[in-house]
Amino acid sequence: MPAIAQVEHKNLYPLKAIKTEEEYEQALKSLELVFDETEGPLAEYAETLAILIESYEEGHFPIKHATGVEVLKFLMEQNGLKQKDLVTALGSKSTISEILNGRRPLNLNHIRKLAEQFHVKPATFI
Repeated sequence: MPAIAQVEHKNLYPLKAIKTEEEYEQALKSLELVFDETEGPLAEYAETLAILIESYEEGHFPIKHATGVEVLKFLMEQNGLKQKDLVTALGSKSTISEILNGRRPLNLNHIRKLAEQFHVKPATFI
């Protein structure tokens, strides 16, 4: 990345609260320009801008809390898995069907095995 003297300051988003979608887009573009900086003023600018962007995103793009079964369905879809692919972690096909249809909760043993299978923390399914 270029040194701070080589970056066009007028093209960088000013360090102020992000209030509009246009400002948000400008801030994202500015962060892309300085993202790889690890030392000096541009690194400090990038860190501060990331905090401003995060604050805007938390207020405008809240993340809905997903249930363990919703997370499981998402992971299955992302990995191209079918119910039969979960037999090792969840047991019989009927048990898997009951869990995916909300008629049976995930138990601790299921959660541990799913976390291992998908390489995620067990809390992902809680």
